[in-house]
Amino acid sequence: MRRLREIDKGMLLWALSLNLVGFVGIWLSLGSPHYLMGQAFRLLLALGGFLLFSSINYRKLVNLSPWLYAGLIAVLVPLAFRGGVSSWLRLGTFWFQPSEAGKFIIPLFLVRVVKKRLTFPLSLGNLALTGAVVGVPMVLVAMEPDLGTAFVYLAFPLGLYLVFGMKRRLRNLLVLAGIFLFAAAWFFFLEGYQKKRITSFLNPSEDPRGAAYQVYQSKISIGSGGLFGKGLREMTQAKLRFLPAAHTDFIFSVIAEGFGFLGVAAVLLLYFLLFYRIFSAVEYLAEEEAILLVVLLGSWMAFQTVFNLLIAVGLFPVTGFPLPLLSYGGSNLLATYISLGIINSTLAWRWE
Repeated sequence: MRRLREIDKGMLLWALSLNLVGFVGIWLSLGSPHYLMGQAFRLLLALGGFLLFSSINYRKLVNLSPWLYAGLIAVLVPLAFRGGVSSWLRLGTFWFQPSEAGKFIIPLFLVRVVKKRLTFPLSLGNLALTGAVVGVPMVLVAMEPDLGTAFVYLAFPLGLYLVFGMKRRLRNLLVLAGIFLFAAAWFFFLEGYQKKRITSFLNPSEDPRGAAYQVYQSKISIGSGGLFGKGLREMTQAKLRFLPAAHTDFIFSVIAEGFGFLGVAAVLLLYFLLFYRIFSAVEYLAEEEAILLVVLLGSWMAFQTVFNLLIAVGLFPVTGFPLPLLSYGGSNLLATYISLGIINSTLAWRWE
């Protein structure tokens, strides 16, 4: 209980504030108290996960991470080879997306594996080790297929790069490798509808009623909000179901239509305050292990937030993942609060 008294109340306040905005967006999208009650229950479960992981010494979690990582792989393998769209597991009356657990398990295991081998700047060996740890679950998740979550996993090597840097020659080699992997994926891995999303991003007018439909409607939602928004009675895109996935992947567009530029500015400010609170935690940490863990956990949340917003305004191809803390659903919400709990654990146990 003493550890729980050391919870970063500012971090929790900004997260809950975003949840409140999310409830408004869900109401504007679906207009039913049933969905709000379901999301409130998910939030309570997520807060329970936050309190639990805040109270556990993060060092114990890092030590347990090989078993957690092995369990993650053991669950992802059958999902990857089951065929069809199979990224979800049913746990009693609940549906859970195991790939979301990778967002806090992979950073824990990555810290354990690389902490004694890291160089400044990053070496080829560092990148190879990181690539192996992140690449295995990333490929399995992409095979489910869940390209959105697999894409978010890229935040982990990016987080390492931001902290430790990289030699120019190695960075150029990595860019070439990325181009080669993208070309290989295009010809041998991506499905037709996934290619269509990319081509529609490059040329939105090519298929405004097909692959580009979501982004087209999202832009209408954002643009029609004006300065003060249209309010519930005047909204059309979400209320009349013109905007697909309005309560999940495109909830930012719903907020923009309902509350206009002022609502968008408020949401962006809340995210800024949250991420500032997360990344400023490293100022109070002395152990490299704790610093690296905070950076990796914060990286995936910031990465997913930024790219969800870019997708909503048509600046990135649609890949399909929720906006953290705002979107309807439980798996990502739980992963977000567990990640915040682990970050709080690094602060609570920093003197031990």
